[in-house]
Amino acid sequence: MRMIASSDVTPHRSHRGTCSAPTGAGVVLPLLFVALGTSAARADRYEAQWSARPLAGLAMLKEEGAPGDKRTPAGGLSIGVEYGISNRLDVGIELITIATAMTELAKTPVLLDGGVEERYSLSRRAGTSMLLVGPTWRFGVSWVPVLSVAAGGGVRFRSAGRFNDLGFSPPEKASTMALDLGGSASVGIERRVNRRVTVGGYLSALASWSPSAPVLPVATVSFGISYVNYPLW
Repeated sequence: MRMIASSDVTPHRSHRGTCSAPTGAGVVLPLLFVALGTSAARADRYEAQWSARPLAGLAMLKEEGAPGDKRTPAGGLSIGVEYGISNRLDVGIELITIATAMTELAKTPVLLDGGVEERYSLSRRAGTSMLLVGPTWRFGVSWVPVLSVAAGGGVRFRSAGRFNDLGFSPPEKASTMALDLGGSASVGIERRVNRRVTVGGYLSALASWSPSAPVLPVATVSFGISYVNYPLW
């Protein structure tokens, strides 16, 4: 009788043990994932994100009177801050400065002694510094695709143009600074490293226009790091 009782009890306890463990995990793990997912999704709202990004790319430089545009390297820096007004939408302000390399623009017209117009290569560089404002849409939690558009204004600067073959810079090609208006669009992917740090890579297009200078389009690639804080928490 003891053997029968023992055999009855032992399998019964073993059976109960194997059933209760997966049942508890099946309840706790989904709840844990839901809690973590809810917390992560809520982090974008009320979130302030401070970012810095070096820029590198190509610009299309144009000179009055010269035929066509000249593609040239460009580089700069972007510093910005964004604030999350929802889990998917931020509004932000960005200070961007970008400049081209010194570039030779072929067949630029110049008036020589006697009023004769000739065409020679002109060396010049240009750049812009602008304050841009606009929205950013975010489409993820850990890996976050982003889409941004912005518009604003600032200052266009152009170096003095020099005709190297002639060895001089005419007064009409002196260095200038002027009002600049522009807009930008960018797409990218960000990775939330932890609650305070985000890194990302971006492709951007910027176009600036000045009443006294040709349109300056620039395409850039950038990598940046952002510091995140929650001013209302």
